[in-house]
This record gives sequence, structure tokens and C-alpha cells, in this order.
Amino acid sequence: MQLFYTAEINDKLLNFDQMKGRKQRSAIDAVLNLVHDAQMMKSWENTLICLLLNVKEVFDHIALKQLIKILIKLKILINLINWVKCFLQNQVIDLAFNNKCQKSKKISTEISQDSFISLILFLIYIQYLFSKICAKFENLQSLSYIDDVMLYVERRNIDKNVKILKNATKITFTWAENNAVQFNDSKSELIYFESYKMTLNQMIILLNNMIIKSKTCIWWLKVWLNRKLNFKVHVQTKIVTVTKTLHSLFKLMNSEWELNVKSEKQLYLIYITSISDYDVEIWWNNQKNYLVKFRKLQNAALQKILSAFWTSLINAMQIEVEISLMKMQLNQKCKNYAI
Repeated sequence: MQLFYTAEINDKLLNFDQMKGRKQRSAIDAVLNLVHDAQMMKSWENTLICLLLNVKEVFDHIALKQLIKILIKLKILINLINWVKCFLQNQVIDLAFNNKCQKSKKISTEISQDSFISLILFLIYIQYLFSKICAKFENLQSLSYIDDVMLYVERRNIDKNVKILKNATKITFTWAENNAVQFNDSKSELIYFESYKMTLNQMIILLNNMIIKSKTCIWWLKVWLNRKLNFKVHVQTKIVTVTKTLHSLFKLMNSEWELNVKSEKQLYLIYITSISDYDVEIWWNNQKNYLVKFRKLQNAALQKILSAFWTSLINAMQIEVEISLMKMQLNQKCKNYAI
């Protein structure tokens, strides 16, 4: 708990754009940060180019000595540093099978994946990377969500953007090599958010000579982002997921168990609403074409819950089941996030 508290009050301990493991630093916050910058770029008629990198085997590439040096450099309390040493070195494992427990044995691993403390330690371990590249390049910005790292530049001159990003990748990979960190090249992606109608096909070559070509759509932190940021692919994917889940729920409702209205409503809220409402804050902007699709799914669920006819009044069914309109539901989710 002391490490979490120190990370919150000490601005130098973590970079501002390092997400996860901190208050109000969720995956939705990270994506919204990127979407905001991209939309501002479009209003200024600039181009934003993003390079996505993925740290390979996060918890297996943390050097204890290097981490301790970073903590000392950040002027962390000596008691906290000693605790981190003890946390990483004195790790044991117990195996239990058929009510029989084996004696505890020491394990040799850098950071345990089962502890939330590991997230903060990893963020501290890589925080100097972002301060280093951002200080080197004025127009370069960074975002990270644990092992997902994003570097992006927004300027009107596309060639300069690519050049800055190429130089930034050299510094990034050099730092990674010196600090026992590896990147998963197969998960590296490149995308442009532009306001032009033309298609940009620039590419970036990494230090290992791997060529990363630009894509029209990427999947980052469970959100599909395309070049125009209209979230068409993301909403279509979400509707397909909701439809499949709803049909599975209909099969359960048709079973011989004969669920009552209250139980069916609860299942709808748990399995359907949780999917449809997740990450609404990112893409919802009162788009009528998206609203119609979600409304049809909600109407089908209401008719099934109440065993009503297709000609039944939707408003009456919503009052009966006590489920708000889809538009009100989406708007309320966005308002709650803003608060």
C-alpha cells in the first residue's frame, strides 16, 4: 500500500501517461487520451502517426539490481527499497494435491504475476524510457498500459513525423537492450490518423530490420481504432458479440427451468448490458445508425423477457421491466464517467 501511495503523490516516480495500477488510469482512460489527441489533430488538419510496441514477457525481464538503482535514483525511502528486495528475493511456493500440502520451496523469478505490486514495480522500471524519448523529441508523446507502449507524433509534415518516430524507435530499442527488456516484434503496429482522403503508406524499419507497414485499423486495449476514428469496426464487432450472447441467453430462457421475469432481467443486465455499455465513453456521440442497432437488440430482449408479441409497445415493456431507453442508458454512462 505504501508503494501505491508513493506512486500517487510523487510526480517523479511514474510518467504521467503510464496507465494501470493507479487511480483513474484505466484502459478506457488510455484510449480516450489517444482519441482526444487524434481528434484535436484532425481539427488542426495535421496528421498523427502512432507506433504500437508490446513488451515481451513483461514479468520475466526485470533485473533486480537495475530496479534498485532506479529506486535509489528516485530517492525512495530506504525502508521501502529494502521491502522491494525482500519481496523479489524471498519468494516461496506451496503445492497442494488431494488435501496434501508439500513443503514450501523457493522459486527464482523476477516479479510475481499474481501481485498488484508487480504492476507498479514494472511501471517504475520502464518510466525512464518515456522521459528520455520525450525530452529528446519535443513533438513526440507516449502512452503505456503495462506492456503496451505507444509512441505518436502529430505534425502537418508527414515525412518529418516518420523521421522523428524512426529516431525514437532507435532510442527505445537501445534502452531496451541495455535494460534487459525485449519487444514482441510480431505485435508491433503502425497507423495514421489523418484528415485527408488519400491513403498514407509510409513504413518504419526497426533496428532488427523488421518492416512495420501502416494499417487501416488496429486493435488496442480491446478497442478497434481506424484511421477516420468513426469506430465503425469496433461497434460492428460489439454488436456481433452482443447478438451471440443474447441468442445464448434466449436458449437459457427457453429451457425447462422456466425462469421468472426478475431472473431473466438480471441475466440481461449482467451479460448483455455489461458488454454493450463497456467503453461507451470512447465511441458514443449520439450516432443514430449505431443507436438503431443497439435498440433493436434491446427490444428483442424485452419481448423475450416478458414473452410479449412483436407488436407490443416498447415503452410499455420498458416500464414493466424497469429498463431505461438505450439512448438514455448510453448518455448516462458517459455522464457518470465525466463526473
